[in-house]
Amino acid sequence: MNKKEGKILVVDDNAGILSSLNQLLKYDFEEIHTISNPNVIPNRIRKDQFDVILLDMNFKASENTGNEGIFWLHEILKIDPNA
Repeated sequence: MNKKEGKILVVDDNAGILSSLNQLLKYDFEEIHTISNPNVIPNRIRKDQFDVILLDMNFKASENTGNEGIFWLHEILKIDPNA
């Protein structure tokens, strides 16, 4: 049996996706943290160190350009350049 390691943060506004990823990833990661509101990202990554951040690219239903995900990626890198 493989040992679970690592801490992952999953950010998505779709509760079904968060639930599904939580179920899927629980076999591989020691800790899984999920958030549905991207505005919480800065506080969350200041509070905890994550090995992996899985980030949705679109948070508004009318958006499908991926610009929201790129924005949050830049915000994450401002706080933690090693992320």
